Amino acid sequence: MQPTIRRFTGTKRTVRVGPLRFTGDEHAALQEAAAEHGYKGESGFTADIALAFITGRFTANLPLSEDRRRTHMFRAQVLRELNRIGVNVNQIARALNSDLTPPDVRDRLDELHHLLDLLAGALCEPAEAEKEKAA
Repeated sequence: MQPTIRRFTGTKRTVRVGPLRFTGDEHAALQEAAAEHGYKGESGFTADIALAFITGRFTANLPLSEDRRRTHMFRAQVLRELNRIGVNVNQIARALNSDLTPPDVRDRLDELHHLLDLLAGALCEPAEAEKEKAA
């Protein structure tokens, strides 16, 4: 999808971003593209493309460096796996909160909850002792 030409709505663009730098060939190509799309200058064309890209009306495959691409792929995999874990946890919670949970499982969970409380209390004791020393 190509950006549409912004018609003057009474709101003038006054904030400057840049300066953008281009090689001579890139600048000539930019001027040519702006003219082809009916723009008088390249700054409005560049601004409209940037805004269209931000709002999702225009997409492009930008040349990402290999490291950024790998990082992006890794993040996508991590988010996918976290989502799967969340779905599993939700299913477990739903099953445990239903009336179909066997009593022995509930007893084990109560024991586990008690052990976690004891562990949390033991982990907090050193911090509380240091607070008392400081006071």
